[in-house]
Amino acid sequence: MGEKQDRRRKYIYLFFACIIITPVLLSGCFRFYEELITRTDFEQAADWTSQENFQEAANKYEQIAALHPRVGDEVHFQMGMIYVSPQNQNKDYKKAMECFQRVVSNYPESRYRRDSELLISLINEISTRDNKVNTQRRQIDSLEQKIEEIEKKLVLMKEVDMNLKQKKKTFP
Repeated sequence: MGEKQDRRRKYIYLFFACIIITPVLLSGCFRFYEELITRTDFEQAADWTSQENFQEAANKYEQIAALHPRVGDEVHFQMGMIYVSPQNQNKDYKKAMECFQRVVSNYPESRYRRDSELLISLINEISTRDNKVNTQRRQIDSLEQKIEEIEKKLVLMKEVDMNLKQKKKTFP
């Protein structure tokens, strides 16, 4: 009788183990399935990016995100990369920052989290330096205007000096 209970107990443990493991396996399979069916869409967006058609690539990534939210981490990461791409004439650090922050906050277990955190800190550094550069450019412009004003005054002063010298020559 003890053997039957032990055997039943083993089956019950096995049953509960299967119940616990099944959702974990299924969630991993769903992620794999999503990656598999979106691979061609990702490849198309990557092609547009390599052709420097950044707007089309961003639109494609938005479409992927709407249809397949499980791969949102990769979508937002790739969109952020588009917005900070050196080849992109319409760089937008603010949009890139938003994309990378979504990866960090919405997908804490993502393989893109560390890279997103690094890129966020780099964007912050770039923004800080850009602000400094812009401030210095404004200062330079202001100083150049002052130099022009001084040069104009100098020319006027030379003219006045020349007029005075001519008047001295005419009046002994």
